[in-house]
Amino acid sequence: MRQVGIVKEVNEYCAVVEVSRKSACEGCHANLEGGCSACVSFGKKEIRTRADNSIGARVGDRVLLETDSTTVIIYALAVFLLPIVTAAAGYILLSALIGALAGYITAVACFISVFAISCLTLNRRASRRFDVKIVNVL
Repeated sequence: MRQVGIVKEVNEYCAVVEVSRKSACEGCHANLEGGCSACVSFGKKEIRTRADNSIGARVGDRVLLETDSTTVIIYALAVFLLPIVTAAAGYILLSALIGALAGYITAVACFISVFAISCLTLNRRASRRFDVKIVNVL
């Protein structure tokens, strides 16, 4: 996955790059009205990310960023699909053994716990390594 951003800060081996959320905001009918509910809720159409700066980009440079598609898919599966599958499995198992109420409670508990664990694990992983790399200065 490739995207263009602007370097805002530079450290020894990494850079903080500001990227526009084009996929979420492009073609939105609310762009003319100041933004959709997602943009208004989160406050900005831009996000900042840390990127590997092995090519030596400087503050203010327009850069081409690259993220491995496999990494993006794994993150999406871990955050969106895994909690739903776990909740469904918990519901099916306990509702068959004990009853529907136990199945509902287990499904909610499974969803919340797996979602929280996934988010914490992925945030810790993202803080230790760079999943985004600057590949070219434009």
